[in-house]
Amino acid sequence: MQQIVRDRAVARDMGSYDALVHGGGLSGWAAAVSLARAGRSVLLATPRTSLGHEVWAAMSTWWPPELDTPELWSGIVSELERVNAVRDTLVDPVATQVALERAAEEAGVELLLQVRAHPGEDDLTLLSGRWGLLAARSSVVIDAGERARLAVEAGAKTRLRETDEPVIRRALMVKTGVAEPERIEVGADLSLVDGTVMAWTGLWPGDVILHAELDLPTGDMSALETQSRRTMAEIAIRLRRGREDFAQGSLVHIAHDSILPRRRVLEASDDATVLAQVQGACARDGGACEVTRGMMLPEGAGDLIAASPALDLGEISAQSCYHAPNAVALGVAAAALAAERL
Repeated sequence: MQQIVRDRAVARDMGSYDALVHGGGLSGWAAAVSLARAGRSVLLATPRTSLGHEVWAAMSTWWPPELDTPELWSGIVSELERVNAVRDTLVDPVATQVALERAAEEAGVELLLQVRAHPGEDDLTLLSGRWGLLAARSSVVIDAGERARLAVEAGAKTRLRETDEPVIRRALMVKTGVAEPERIEVGADLSLVDGTVMAWTGLWPGDVILHAELDLPTGDMSALETQSRRTMAEIAIRLRRGREDFAQGSLVHIAHDSILPRRRVLEASDDATVLAQVQGACARDGGACEVTRGMMLPEGAGDLIAASPALDLGEISAQSCYHAPNAVALGVAAAALAAERL
């Protein structure tokens, strides 16, 4: 294998690709698979050990009926339904990750797990992680990472997010006999946005998934983590005291997703051609929010394309970006822009 030397560091040459996608979440997966199915050579690099790592956060397959469901996501849902890994609008995260990896491999995407991408010179991208230092060349780079770190490292400008809220989500799984989704009051004195939690029937018999949005201080991330867990534990205690079916259960898991408050977002370029529409759960009119090309081409990052929750999507919240069909729509939009540039 050839070697590439940059700043006295020796990197193994991975070769050349039409596109390099950094980030193995749903948006990165969708961008990579879309390009590969169009006949492009794609390297998908992710720091995680699997694809679709935010499935715990996305969970729901629900999509507004007035919008066309992304075809890529429909295919995954159909596969999950075939293997009985979908219950109502919820999906089994492990089965979803398997389905995503299978779809990527069948499309011809080359996967590289447990690595982080760093911008190199010209068309070169450096990849560091478990496999040492690697280097790959590509005509297009798509940053689908959680915080758009690759775009920022490449020189993208950022600004304070005007509409951001200190919101963090937790999924609290309790073994009970609840069978129907419902909204449960837990007390206005807790640090919840609206004083309620949502409960869904779990993936397996006897499980219930509780969802809460916590409005917590963001100055200290360690304190935020501790306080969020304490708040969710208090929710579980109150539910058990108030209802016999919850009293019979036990707290088995707190699944915390990667949605953390984002104080800064990427600054958009001037090109505002609409590529896709994403449903904004927090949109004032309840309609679809536009994802524009300008938002996907960060200012100062050259030709790098962003498909990350660090995009500023106007009224769309961090939660919306992690809603499964939304994330897939972002990736498809990024792939469409990349295809134009190849």
